[in-house]
Amino acid sequence: MAVALHGSCLLRYVIGVTSQETSRIRFVASLIIDMTIFCGSPSDLGCDARPATFAETRGNSVNISSTKSMKILCVIESGTWVEHQIVGSLMDSGHTVSVYRYGPAVGEFYPRARHVERNAKNRALVDMADDLSRRSGLDLIFCYVYDDFLQPETARSLRRLGVPLVNYNVDMATQWYRQIRIARYFDRMLCAEPVNMPLLARYNPRVLHFPMAARPPAPAPEGESAFHPSAPVTFVGTPMPFRVALLSLLHQSGVPLAVYGKYWLDGRQASAPAGLEKTLADISRYTWPKLRSEGFAGLARALGRRLWRQRAGAGGTVPRELCHGFVPDGGMQALFARSKINLGLTRTFGDNLDLHGTYMIKLRDFEVPMAGGFYLVERAGGYDNFFKPGVEVETWETPGELIAKIHHYLVHEKERNQIAAAGKLRAVTEHTWERRFSALFAELGLNP
Repeated sequence: MAVALHGSCLLRYVIGVTSQETSRIRFVASLIIDMTIFCGSPSDLGCDARPATFAETRGNSVNISSTKSMKILCVIESGTWVEHQIVGSLMDSGHTVSVYRYGPAVGEFYPRARHVERNAKNRALVDMADDLSRRSGLDLIFCYVYDDFLQPETARSLRRLGVPLVNYNVDMATQWYRQIRIARYFDRMLCAEPVNMPLLARYNPRVLHFPMAARPPAPAPEGESAFHPSAPVTFVGTPMPFRVALLSLLHQSGVPLAVYGKYWLDGRQASAPAGLEKTLADISRYTWPKLRSEGFAGLARALGRRLWRQRAGAGGTVPRELCHGFVPDGGMQALFARSKINLGLTRTFGDNLDLHGTYMIKLRDFEVPMAGGFYLVERAGGYDNFFKPGVEVETWETPGELIAKIHHYLVHEKERNQIAAAGKLRAVTEHTWERRFSALFAELGLNP
């Protein structure tokens, strides 16, 4: 009752502001979305919601050679890492892959004016899946989708086809709830990280830890193999306050640095504030699930994060001469392999360089070792389950430690190369998408 009272008071506050105060609506509404409280236990739903762990993939526990050729429909965003990494890897493994591309981004919002478009896309997806199932058969429907696009009735229709249906969430730290309206229809909810899996399991107990991986490099197209980084130390990613502040500090400390990725040349930040209609839609869909999940401590953390970004932000700038644009995929492999040091920043929240933040294991954390690059990555919980620090990758925790290790490894080439070689061996042996999917096929009973 107390939770409902606090939530309704905040909602009344939002509704009560004037039309001239839309910025305050967005800010307060974003706080409401971040509110979390855990009420009851998974047993309240009448199911065992303990998350399943990912099948052990070391040694000979997964027999990749025994995996039969599958007919798979992938439901994904267009032109991003998913298509190159996952679809490409499935095709490399000899599977027949059909692709339905619903739009440019997994979190794309469809305002009321685009509902007709969204509904037409949903119908087209069902028609495509039904046609493939009837004409040639389907072994698996693999989705990377939020319920911003996929409607519950569409998920229900896909389920009725009798084809194993899975959905992947790679942002469990901050977006675990964006699949709860459709979760019940999937045979497995795949989670790149174990964080918040018990919360998602309230809506479907069949959650499975399905870590990120990487696609082994293919020969680069003509010209791309000649790509060389502009400095010995490189970072690839988009601008965020913490990243800008840290990279500025590295530059001031004399680190020879080159920065690649979207927005750097524009001087913009990667994340833009949500529009008012999306904010209010998120409130109506996700306020209660968030309220009943993480507690008032979660609310305090969310409030602190919002206030920090609103009031302070992170200082520093990255000089334009250090900034570069996109690198093509073939060039990306060369960049990773030829940089003396590849920087990894795993922080997703927390802009203060002197304080701990929230961290997430990402695709990059597998891509760099897979390419044979030396990887100096910010410590994230659980990453040592994939690579041994100081042996297969190197890690850092504070800016001072990072700067010291950069200067150390710039002049210790033999040690740097040994770590890079060991990291590549571990990645190729254990952390390919082929191994991940072979374990998933076994989990779903699809292997012969």
